[in-house]
Amino acid sequence: MKVCIILNGEVKDYNIIKKIINKEKYDFIICADGGANHAYNMDIIPDYIIGDLDSASESVINYYKEKNVSFEKFPSKKDETDMEICIYLAEKLNAKRIDLIAAMGGRIDHTIANINLLYYIREKNIFPKIISEKEEIQLAINEKLVLKGNKGDIISVIPTKGDANGVTLENLEYPLEEYNMKYSMPLGISNVMLGKLCSVSVKEGALLVIRNIN
Repeated sequence: MKVCIILNGEVKDYNIIKKIINKEKYDFIICADGGANHAYNMDIIPDYIIGDLDSASESVINYYKEKNVSFEKFPSKKDETDMEICIYLAEKLNAKRIDLIAAMGGRIDHTIANINLLYYIREKNIFPKIISEKEEIQLAINEKLVLKGNKGDIISVIPTKGDANGVTLENLEYPLEEYNMKYSMPLGISNVMLGKLCSVSVKEGALLVIRNIN
């Protein structure tokens, strides 16, 4: 079950994002409040719109009500962010994968919080990914990831939550084998894919794996 959550962050090119969403053929599309504005600009009908609805424009809300989109309105003063509430719903929908659109840009605190929520999603045994026009961000936690892309795509591997031990990078311009990567050192920045596939593995620890699309 694949779920797309459209947030209220930055979208620079609606045509690119719309193509990504259409290609993935998600089982459910959820908008977090102002993410409904992005969906409207891409002529996409979501399944749900969730949040306090203080960021979604009134005309967009009325349009989607006419399209029988399901709304869940929450008070603006609440412990959870709109994104967290969307994750709860995705979990109820038995999501196995969640792709986050418009999760970056704008306020840096929101961007950092959204990246950190990747861990929260993984704790629910759901595989998360942040997608923008030019980037994909995912987590590797004590595991091996195989990345699909194109020759020349930039891959950055960043230890998070402490040192990452036993890091192996394959089919990249700068390979590593069983390397202990320090949390405080930017060694894994700006590697380069040598073909359409590469792999990143870590035996102990967590890595943010970022593919910058060429």
